[in-house]
Amino acid sequence: MALLGGFFYACGFPLFFGHSFFLGPMIGFFLFNYALFQEEEIKKQMFVALVYSFGFYALGFYWIPHTLKEFGGLQFPLDQLLGLIFSLVIIPQIYIYTAIQRRFKSPALLAIAYVMLEEFIPQQFPAHLGHSFLSIVPQFPLKLAPIFGAPAYSFLSAFIGLVVIEHIRTKKAPRLSYVLFSIMIIGNFILPNPFSGGTLPSLNVRIVQPNIGNFIKITSERGETNSLKSVFDSYYELSTAPSEKPLDLIIWPETSFPTLIASDLMRKNNDLKIPGTLSQIIEKTQAELFIGGYDLKPSNGMGDYESQYNAAFLFGTDQKLKEVYRKIHLIPFGEGLPFGPFNKFLSKIITNVSYFAEGETFPSFKTHNDIPFISVICYEVLFSDFLREFLNKQSTPPQFLVNLTNDSWYGDTAEPHQHLFLAKWRALEFNIPVIRSTNTGITTVIMPDGAESNRLTYQEKKNLDVDMKLHVRTTTVYQQFGLWMVLLLAALFYGIEKLSRKFMV
Repeated sequence: MALLGGFFYACGFPLFFGHSFFLGPMIGFFLFNYALFQEEEIKKQMFVALVYSFGFYALGFYWIPHTLKEFGGLQFPLDQLLGLIFSLVIIPQIYIYTAIQRRFKSPALLAIAYVMLEEFIPQQFPAHLGHSFLSIVPQFPLKLAPIFGAPAYSFLSAFIGLVVIEHIRTKKAPRLSYVLFSIMIIGNFILPNPFSGGTLPSLNVRIVQPNIGNFIKITSERGETNSLKSVFDSYYELSTAPSEKPLDLIIWPETSFPTLIASDLMRKNNDLKIPGTLSQIIEKTQAELFIGGYDLKPSNGMGDYESQYNAAFLFGTDQKLKEVYRKIHLIPFGEGLPFGPFNKFLSKIITNVSYFAEGETFPSFKTHNDIPFISVICYEVLFSDFLREFLNKQSTPPQFLVNLTNDSWYGDTAEPHQHLFLAKWRALEFNIPVIRSTNTGITTVIMPDGAESNRLTYQEKKNLDVDMKLHVRTTTVYQQFGLWMVLLLAALFYGIEKLSRKFMV
């Protein structure tokens, strides 16, 4: 039953063909808890949790060994073995939940405890219980998202599963709990959207998807002449191709520019010229250029260790650097190690990790017509609390978000679909359009209701031109108050739950 529950959980996220079943995690969580309640010993319950986690990994995250082989150079069977080990902690909150569920009798309290564990226990790829609701948008809007965020959907999914189990065990129906759950679901579809204002000037954006393979990408970054020429030719061709309307902004994906850029030197020396390819593209298109690349960190006496940033650069039509964002939330074991003061020593032993320096600031960019926007890189878009902090540090509300990423390491698997799927939550929670620029796909623009523009699919070498119709966005309730809103929701459910016990039949 626990294994089947793990399979159902995974079905809530895009799998082999990019489709998902939004009720899957709700059913899976119910099966998992029902299996837990069949056992009394904590050891057996922990084994149930392990099997549940494995089921989720086997169907939903089967692509991890491929990534370990492609990105880390690990060969069979080591890649499969490490993937199997990772399956034990793919949803690490499940083990603490298993320990504490023995002490809670209230479905509302147990559900909010699970949500808090989801939010605060570190996860590299946070695929949470309520995220699967996204599969019904935009046909069925998620109006609770700008108010309560994705945690509200995790809470509702956990709550209803636990209420049904209580109903089965006690053979008494908690009527008010069922009614309140139904009211929340109905309200989700009929609430108005008060977070958009008047219109802004439209923005003609070109998103370039070059589909550059990992071998050419790596060799170009090492300075190999033919690879460099291939990369620059691809970007030049796609960036300068004819367009129906004059372009305002051209966007390249994460680490697209293969050679090192020194943004601090550019700022100090206004006469320093930008790289030739960038200059030629801006001159021909008269558009601003927003690209991912490597930014030199000022010398800190540490050699190659943490000497570069994974960064995003905005170059104006005057061919000058306007602003740079340096990635803050680095990927463990890909862009650094999670061992604090031991990282420098380990970097001499574990050499296939990039060891980027961490960015420290939350800059805002502005287009030539003064529309403010921000950017996050790769998996940063998956962390709601990180983006909430980013947005709240802005003096002027950003009107759109650019997410630069490179999913080429994952191949033709479910990961690019899952990455896009989870990124859509940020558009809903913060009522902000998200421009997603990728190397190998999936490239698209996500609207605040979860709808998409046209998209460039996996391994498509092409550009995507989008005429973005922007509306003035205001701060959502979730951006202002974060998890306090779902805690308030849980308190309401708990109060109704206690009252409901008087009406059980």
